[in-house]
Amino acid sequence: MFLENDLENILKASYHISNMNVKQSNESFKHELLHTLSQHLGYHHMLFWEISNNELNAPVLLNIEGHTINDYLQIYQKFDPLHPQNIGTQHSIQLMNRNEVMCVQKQTHYKEVFLKENRYEDEMAMYLRVDNKLVAVIGFLRKTGEKLFNEKDILKLVYLKRNIENMYSLHHYSQPSILFKMTEREREVLNFVFKGLKNGEIAQQLFISENTIKKHLQNLYRKFQVTNRTQLLAKCLKYIDHV
Repeated sequence: MFLENDLENILKASYHISNMNVKQSNESFKHELLHTLSQHLGYHHMLFWEISNNELNAPVLLNIEGHTINDYLQIYQKFDPLHPQNIGTQHSIQLMNRNEVMCVQKQTHYKEVFLKENRYEDEMAMYLRVDNKLVAVIGFLRKTGEKLFNEKDILKLVYLKRNIENMYSLHHYSQPSILFKMTEREREVLNFVFKGLKNGEIAQQLFISENTIKKHLQNLYRKFQVTNRTQLLAKCLKYIDHV
């Protein structure tokens, strides 16, 4: 099924992934991985989601506009047949047109409204597991007029999936604890968030402006790779005794 050029590109991608710097920042690691897949396998529209508490965290994007992801998170993710909460099997790589778990009406709405409005035609997903736990999803999109994903695409990624999971695992083990990345002020803000205080109330407690609180929260969202307070609280519960 593979041409000689296909095999060469898979080997190049595998070599590059195996030699990635696992100690670089989380965002840089994801960007490099996506660019590697783009360069060697020709996937030009991708996103890397990390998963915590069965929710997708803020993704790293390659050639996908931010407003598309905002619409997805606010409205359309519940219609996505490849969302981790919607898939019915544990296949490591899935094609949108092969997933029959969701009702036809929802799939049609997702494809005809969300994808077409953003000029996309098809999608594919690779689910990454570490210690048998689902930790991340790499999404692949094809623009309108491009060739649909098929079995050949699945096979290409199958050859790389274990390598990607191993390097992703090493990368995370090599990262310094997020506790050491927080400033003292961010720790204070986080404590007040746990207590249920609103931004204005936290500002009064710390004698700083509400805008400054918002900036500290944005920094915390970025460091914990979340997009809102609910996700922040869920992800850092294990640190509550230490902040």
